[in-house]
Amino acid sequence: METANTFISWRWIGVTLMVTVVIFMIGAGSAAYFRQWPLPSDPLDQLTAIANDRIGWPLQAILFPVAYLVTAVLFAIIAVHLPGSAPRWLAVGATILFFAGFLLWLPISIERLQLGAHAAEMIRTYDPGVPPIVMGGASWVFWSQTLCILAAIALMGAALAVAGVLPTVGWVITGLAVVSIVLGTLVMHDWPPFISYIILLVMAVGLMRTS
Repeated sequence: METANTFISWRWIGVTLMVTVVIFMIGAGSAAYFRQWPLPSDPLDQLTAIANDRIGWPLQAILFPVAYLVTAVLFAIIAVHLPGSAPRWLAVGATILFFAGFLLWLPISIERLQLGAHAAEMIRTYDPGVPPIVMGGASWVFWSQTLCILAAIALMGAALAVAGVLPTVGWVITGLAVVSIVLGTLVMHDWPPFISYIILLVMAVGLMRTS
């Protein structure tokens, strides 16, 4: 009976994590600003893209923290269900880091909502000689949040591997998260948050297939 309950729990968590990934991807794709490549770099172009997107821009600012919070809760549930102290402590560390990532994203979302509300007025009063900083004004918050999320994913992958829940996929998840940290900080000098959720998609599929 205990094994069956554990199996149902892993499948339920996997399905819920999959839904959360979908929610995050909807948020990532909803804003016209982030669908452009390369992303706008001129402040006036940035403000124009934001001002003209009355639905997508605020939607991403709301869905991102929702997805982060739900994932942090799922990590906490996983930590409770894992057997053995070592996997459980790894999962607890992952939960704390992911929840910290959620908290760090809140000021980013608040800033984006305020930016969407004032973008039209900022265009009207735009001064080319003194252009405003539209995006990236608090890069340390973004990088702190990014590193918290990727480190949390790495720890959770290790926890699931050590616990025997995802003995192979768990290490793959950890490896992907570690490589992402290196690529983001040293090579790309940027990190699209949706890529972190692609790694979580691997976790979701693995948990859904657990037997």
